[in-house]
Amino acid sequence: MSTPPPVGKTLSVKVDAQLYDDLVTLMSAGMNASAAVRTALRIVAGVYRAVWTAGHIPRAIQPIITRFFIAPYDAGQSTEERARQQDVPRPYRDRTTPGPTPRPTGPTPGHTPVRQAV
Repeated sequence: MSTPPPVGKTLSVKVDAQLYDDLVTLMSAGMNASAAVRTALRIVAGVYRAVWTAGHIPRAIQPIITRFFIAPYDAGQSTEERARQQDVPRPYRDRTTPGPTPRPTGPTPGHTPVRQAV
């Protein structure tokens, strides 16, 4: 594993066609390229940390993200207001984190469920 650049340094990423398309999508929501990359990394890293902390997958193994939750849209609120007020269900949370418990949705086709001791 290599290490990320130090805080305050610039991160350089080569833009391929997929990254370009992803940046177009995120930037269409009003972000610049740096904010889009930071937002995407924050979301994915948050899922990884939550999955590892809850013990669903061993640390350092890449989780396969198959579902997501989106806060309800309210046209009268800014994105910042919505982010502060959201109480989004977290499917991979430890049992000490308050919040609603997601409903079971059944296995994803082609996915082998992880067996857990009860």
